[in-house]
Amino acid sequence: MKFCPRPSSAIALPCLCLAVLFSACTAPGDSGADAAGIPSGGAASREAASSADPAAPTATGFVNLTRDQYSVLGCGSEQGYYEICYDESNQANIYYIDYATRQEVYLCAAPNCSHDREGCTSWIDPEEGSYFPLVSGEHLLLVHITYGVEAPQRAIPHIDTANLDGSDRRTLVSFAANERLKTVFAANGSQLVCALDEVNPDDLEDTNATLKLVLIDLETGARTDFYEQPVEIGGTEPTFLGVTDNGYCVLREQFTAKSEADFPGQEWSDVVEEIQRSTQYTCTMIPVGSAQPAGTFSYSGRVYDLLCGDGLYYLDCDTRKVTRISLPDATSAELATLPDVGAQSAYLDGKLGDWFLLSQRYYETRSDVSYPVANDCCYAVNVQTGELRELTIRQEVGADRRMATMLGQTAADVLLITDSDVPETAAHYGYRYSLISREDYLSSNADALRPVSFLF
Repeated sequence: MKFCPRPSSAIALPCLCLAVLFSACTAPGDSGADAAGIPSGGAASREAASSADPAAPTATGFVNLTRDQYSVLGCGSEQGYYEICYDESNQANIYYIDYATRQEVYLCAAPNCSHDREGCTSWIDPEEGSYFPLVSGEHLLLVHITYGVEAPQRAIPHIDTANLDGSDRRTLVSFAANERLKTVFAANGSQLVCALDEVNPDDLEDTNATLKLVLIDLETGARTDFYEQPVEIGGTEPTFLGVTDNGYCVLREQFTAKSEADFPGQEWSDVVEEIQRSTQYTCTMIPVGSAQPAGTFSYSGRVYDLLCGDGLYYLDCDTRKVTRISLPDATSAELATLPDVGAQSAYLDGKLGDWFLLSQRYYETRSDVSYPVANDCCYAVNVQTGELRELTIRQEVGADRRMATMLGQTAADVLLITDSDVPETAAHYGYRYSLISREDYLSSNADALRPVSFLF
């Protein structure tokens, strides 16, 4: 039986997160686009940086390959999708889904290979710890994140690189044992941007650290640390959201003005939304390669947000307005207002060309199910015209009906999670993948789904 994927026990990256599993790799349609005809507005405000003339980005064309706090299932290119899976004996292999044939195969072309030893381009030595794949241009990257508590051979975070067929695998860059890589990575085909915390090497319990933004050359592995700030781990440490297409990194800080203590004698379920409404968000924009911020912008409320190539998108669950903030001028545009479905939460899936995909979630109690059933109302918002389409293709997880998560996309097609069997420990955690054309997905044509055949 194959399991896909399995993180190291020390990695705070729960890959069996059934609420939403996400990998935002290869978004060819996620390029900057002005919202022509969309009225400006929203709750965002901007402050200029202290520097009178902040430096322009040294590199552009970035795509965010992962997002914070979401599991990385794999990463796609224009031709196929890569993932790393573990079997019951802890053996790891790189698998590849060929979009042309919709078949999953080992990332190995050697005839009669057993895929269980050195020399196989798909095999990963289980003694090396856990990895997840990224794809940018002609580079297949294998990221190894640790928190310094594994056995010595696993305690050094590093990134390996290989050709897209898995050949010529080698270590691209190694980090220090006291450097803790974040889980968000952005790349433009030749460079990679990531964030890390540099902690006290002599006292791992020390919460004082330095947050660094790092630029890595994907050919040479040359590393440039271009921005840093002191942070407190576990405190109000900023979250690295990624990089825009035009080369601006975004660090987001948030503060909740109210807490449960402000509502004595009341149940948490009765006050949680009011507490969420008091959340204040402040984002700092840092040009790639610059040591100085270009400025900040802020917004507030019961908000769900996502950084894309053309700016930061957010949905306010109370007003149901979808807003985009463009960078670096921080102008905001209200793109659409979603129908009122009594949403308790939301999920923002990302860009598909000119369309931004997201869902509102509400819960219902059913006599035949022992838990509150999650139902997503899914939408595509055209960022050029403000057109709103309802999407009816959803992912079935038990009794839940959730948004069909985008795993990868090409110029013509989208790879989706479309269904889930039980038990969760089945191959791919029970998920089913399907390809569908962009137009058929946006038209909710479920008959056009083309299932992917797995190895196991």
